[in-house]
Amino acid sequence: MQKIRSNNYFVLTGAMGAGKSTLLAELRGLGIKCIDEPAREILAKQRASQGDGVPEINPQKFTHLLLAAASEQYAQMREHDGVVVFDRGIPDNIAYAALFNLDTATATTASENNAYNKHVFFLGGWEAIYRNDDERKMTFDEANTFGQAVRKIYEKLGYELIDVPLGSPSMRAAFITGIIAVSYTHLRAHETPEH
Repeated sequence: MQKIRSNNYFVLTGAMGAGKSTLLAELRGLGIKCIDEPAREILAKQRASQGDGVPEINPQKFTHLLLAAASEQYAQMREHDGVVVFDRGIPDNIAYAALFNLDTATATTASENNAYNKHVFFLGGWEAIYRNDDERKMTFDEANTFGQAVRKIYEKLGYELIDVPLGSPSMRAAFITGIIAVSYTHLRAHETPEH
């Protein structure tokens, strides 16, 4: 498979419950195209249809559905010329597979063949805002450990992790948009052959 790098694709990743969804809503308000993490939608659909593609019943099926959805999101945005921010990228699926002690080879290959902008925004665990809910059952420490595993995966794949500081959603959004403006404008100015 031909390797693709989409320099207009930016990933927002990190620990669970670190404020990604709130931050994405803020970025959307600034007119940036944002793509939601597919996990919650998959879980909702599986539970509504009494399917077995949920971690506690069939983690292998769940991770398969998750990787397929993330890959489809990546492909669907190929015609979009502007900046796209993804709530988690394909490499996050390596961490999910590892979390359930499953083979990571398929997710690793997909990650190597479908690359994002080299700058990846990382949200570390933030205990003050961490909340459990129907889908997020991990303790704060478990969620933070997962985030660190994700960080190592992106670093191993050659991405530059940028730590998003703690603060209000508007402040965090301003931090991200400032870096995107510099990173993406620089790439466009040099007319890289990669999209």
